[in-house]
Order: sequence, then structure tokens, then C-alpha cells
Amino acid sequence: MSLRTLIVAVGGLVAGTSCFAQATTTATGHYPDKPIHLVVPYPAGGGADHWGRLVAAKLAERLGQQVIVENVPGKGGNNGTAVAAKATPDGYTLLLGSIGPLAVHPYTYKDLPFDPEHDFVPIALLESSPILLVASAKSSVATATDVMRTNPGSLSYASNGNGSPEEVAGELFKVRSKVDIAHHPYDGAGPARKAVLAGEATLMFDPCKGALPAIHQGLQRPLAVAAPSRLSDLPQVPTFAEIGIPNYDLRIWTGVLAPTGTPREIVTMLNKAVQEIVQSPDIKKEIADEGGEPGTTTSPERFGEFIKTERTHWRALVRESGVPKV
Repeated sequence: MSLRTLIVAVGGLVAGTSCFAQATTTATGHYPDKPIHLVVPYPAGGGADHWGRLVAAKLAERLGQQVIVENVPGKGGNNGTAVAAKATPDGYTLLLGSIGPLAVHPYTYKDLPFDPEHDFVPIALLESSPILLVASAKSSVATATDVMRTNPGSLSYASNGNGSPEEVAGELFKVRSKVDIAHHPYDGAGPARKAVLAGEATLMFDPCKGALPAIHQGLQRPLAVAAPSRLSDLPQVPTFAEIGIPNYDLRIWTGVLAPTGTPREIVTMLNKAVQEIVQSPDIKKEIADEGGEPGTTTSPERFGEFIKTERTHWRALVRESGVPKV
């Protein structure tokens, strides 16, 4: 338990009798009749942890049971994902899954302690956020053009670590732009962002939801967004296509999954509950304020198709980028 931080999401039994409208009956009895654990495979305080706690609290309100966030960080999310994969498939252990372990790491890690394709049943997509290229405010880089014109080797970019989606984004940019930028891997997004803010690294390819706070504080400059069109929150920031790098649409996403073998009726019930959470006005606003989009996969099957498409997409990007397995 040394790697785990347990925090109980409020909402539980005080939510009222209407909460139990979401409950269901399975072959083994009433569900849920005890606390549910949501494994978040990242440290407390980060972006994924934020969404994990938010969903846990909202699920507790709807299910009439505590939903406990269990942080199991390490190896870019692989440690916690493995813990969830090995859990009893009874609906009492869920995973806050993300693009790294589920769609990118199969091609950037030599040995995964889980099978991303067969160890989980998808429940629902929560949100997605495009990647931004940002520069430290302590650097002289003010625009994407500055990056393209800088002398070879004089720039560096920080990433969440070797094998991460952010490293793939950085190396892909280098291949397509033919710009020489040194890679500085860090142990997670938090340390990488701190390095950029301190000027230890010039650039970072960071999800919009993680980059926006520092941008709004003037601590880093947005240079380009990996989306088909400009963001309403950053209308002055060009897309990568606009700076001469087409087909560079990269998003980071999170969703809820369960171990394979979880009863279908439980998966269906949880899908409905998560969909209600994602489509609620307050959550939609929060996602939009972070430059993201709410999940639109209306069924577990559609979320599963989404993940398969993402794996195919990122497998090609990893090959093109030349990122080696770690």
C-alpha cells in the first residue's frame, strides 16, 4: 500500500434515496453494496488525478456508495493500470484509463505488465484535450517560427518521460520539421512543467488542460496547437498545419474502464452514470475551460472502437517518430 493514496470521495450515503435509482441487481446480488475503488495510475495533484476525484465524487452521488480514489503512480501510468487489470472483475475496482498505457505504451515499452487490448472492458470516455507546443517565458522563443529558425541543438524540450505520448509528439515534430531539439525526459508531467517554467528546458509538448494555467499566468508562451482548428480560448495561437506541419492532430484523453469479466449489467449502468456526469452543464463547462472536449462515445462498444482507432493512429506515429522502446 506504500504506493497508494486513498481518499474517499464525498457524496456517499448522504446523497439521498434518489441516488439508488442507478443501482442494479446482478447474478451475485445488489450492486453497489460496498465502496468502489477507482484506480488513478498517476500521482495525486495532477490533471488525471483531478478528473479521477471529480468523477469519483459524482459517481458517489449517483450510486449512493463511496467511491475511493486510489493513486498508484509509476512508469507513466503502467503500474496503476496493471493493478486494475489484476483486480477482481466485480465492478468494485475501476480504472481511470488514459492514452499512454492504453494506446501508446504498447509501442514504446518492451514489456507491459498488462494487456491493454484484452485486460479491460471500456465503460466511457471522459474528456480529451489537444497537445500544445509551449515555450518557457524565460526563453527568447516567442513564436513557432522562432523554433523553426533556431540554430540546431540550441533548443530542448521536456517530456513526461521516455516512451510517453509527449515524447512521441516531440520526436514526431522533429522528424517533420527537421529541427534539431534535445529531449529532456522527466519523471512525470509535474517535474517536466517545472523544468520549463524554470527555464531548464525551452519547450514542452503538453496537453492543453495542463498548459493553460501557466499560460494564463504569463509563465509560458503557447506556440501551436495540435488540433484541426484554433482554440477559442487561444485564438491567436496557430495550428501546426498553419506553421507548415499538416496532419499533426494529437490529443490526450482519459476514460473509465473495468477489468475484463465485469458483469455486463454493471458496465451498462456505469456507462449511463458516467455519460450523465460528462454531459452535465458544470462538467462540460470545466472541460471547455481547460480547452478540452467532453467524451462523445455513447456506449461501451463505441469507447472500445475509439481506443482501437487510437492504438492504430499512435502506432503509426511512434514508427514515424523513431521513438525506441524502453
